[in-house]
Parts: sequence; C-alpha cells; structure tokens
Amino acid sequence: MNAQEFLDRAEIRRTPVREAVLGILLEERRPMAYREVAARLPGRQDRVTLYRTLLLLLEKGLVHRAQDLEGTWRFCAHAPSAGCPGNHPHFVCRVCGRMSCLSGIALPRLEMEPQTVVEGKQMVVYGICASCAGKFPREREV
Repeated sequence: MNAQEFLDRAEIRRTPVREAVLGILLEERRPMAYREVAARLPGRQDRVTLYRTLLLLLEKGLVHRAQDLEGTWRFCAHAPSAGCPGNHPHFVCRVCGRMSCLSGIALPRLEMEPQTVVEGKQMVVYGICASCAGKFPREREV
C-alpha cells in the first residue's frame, strides 16, 4: 500500500507534504528524526507544516514515535508491509545511533487499574548494532 492509500483509508485529506512525508517513512523502513525527513523532502518545506504533518499522522495512527539516545523523537510508519506492524520495541545502537524496529517482538501486556486509559507504550533496547559490533570488543549480553 502506498502513502495515498494510507491517507485515504485514514480519511485524511491528501496534500503533497502529507503524501511525501508518509511516503518517505514507508520507504525508509526505520524510525526517522524530523531533520532526516526534512532533508529528504523535495524543495524547502516550512518547519511548522512538517511538524504538524508528523503530529497529524501520529494522531491518526499512521505513524508512531520513539525516542533515541539523545531524546530525539523518531517517527516510523505503522505499516506491516514496511516492516512496522504497530506497537513494538525499538533497538538503538549506542555507537552509530541508528534506530530500528524490533517488529517480531510484542510489547508486554500491562496490568492496569480499572478505569486507566493507556494512550501508548514504548520500549527501547540499547546496544551495539551488527555493523558496529566488529569495531568494538564483544560485551556481555543483558
């Protein structure tokens, strides 16, 4: 499914910026920071428009977000076809900072008090990615 179909299905009016942003996230298949998305957009986009677009897509459930080591929010498309099925943990390499989805692992079920409303879950696993592992001595797995 492409960006236009996702927007239509979510009943979001299509605009060139919305289509481009969602298209980038679907294509990249990894969580991306605002600055990474902005750098891939054609032409110069208004900063406020891009932030509002990301927040609208988040609100409508087309993307989710997780924080990296520096506390930067990274956005990822909610699309099984893009390797990102929804609420799941993320892995962040503490050497290169790259974040990836751990889509084969479900987040744990939370036992909540009655009347409690959970609005989102996030779990981030930190370590050294396969690309960086050869550069450093092997550390003990947690």
